[in-house]
Amino acid sequence: MTVHSTRRKRGKPATAAAIVIESRIEDSGRVERRREQIVQAAVACFARKGYHGTTIKEIADSAGFSAGLIYSYVKDKEDVLFLVYLHIFETYQRHIPERLLGVTDPLQRLCTAVCAYCEAVDRNTGATVVGYRESASLRPELLRAIQQLELQTNKLIAEPIEACIAAGLVEPTNVELLTFRLVLLAHGWALKHWHFGGRVTLSDYVADGLRLYLEGVLTPAGRRRRRAQQARALKAQAADAAAAAPRAGGRRAR
Repeated sequence: MTVHSTRRKRGKPATAAAIVIESRIEDSGRVERRREQIVQAAVACFARKGYHGTTIKEIADSAGFSAGLIYSYVKDKEDVLFLVYLHIFETYQRHIPERLLGVTDPLQRLCTAVCAYCEAVDRNTGATVVGYRESASLRPELLRAIQQLELQTNKLIAEPIEACIAAGLVEPTNVELLTFRLVLLAHGWALKHWHFGGRVTLSDYVADGLRLYLEGVLTPAGRRRRRAQQARALKAQAADAAAAAPRAGGRRAR
């Protein structure tokens, strides 16, 4: 998770790409690996003790190297927190496009993008919770950069919504507002995972959320398209279950 960046021009809004996280190590691959360790350790420490209650030494101990070594890869604890945010958004920006590969139907792309966002959150529940809790700990320049990164990531949801509107599948609506509602659906899985994690599956959580948020904005054509897609999905699940049953029976017989 190396940050390759340039200095921000005076008067321009801060972006994540314009923030320099200094390192004494020139090997970019090594920096990326070490910072990945630092981020994972920091998330665990921040989740347990909070940002202000955690020391750099505790992060280094959790990562498995000395406090002196950690300063070869970051300047201070705020750099570490910023790297946690970069890790969160890089996960979203990598996973969602991967899941959208080969999906051409506008409505299916929207549902897949929301599902992928929730999946990415599910893989990083601790980091997501830390992100919500500790954003006020960043200095203004870093906070503005993260806010810009969030808006950039939201386009992965907004663009499928706009495509659905253009295709006549979704009524004209406030795209930004619907986008934030769907993003909050994904983040809610992490924020309330302590309660719902053992009570409902992620797929059921996503399906129920999509039903609630999309039902009011789908056009008649959109509703027909959605029902057809759900029917195909159920048929595919049934076929998969039927194919798996003989294999399971064969293992029991042996």
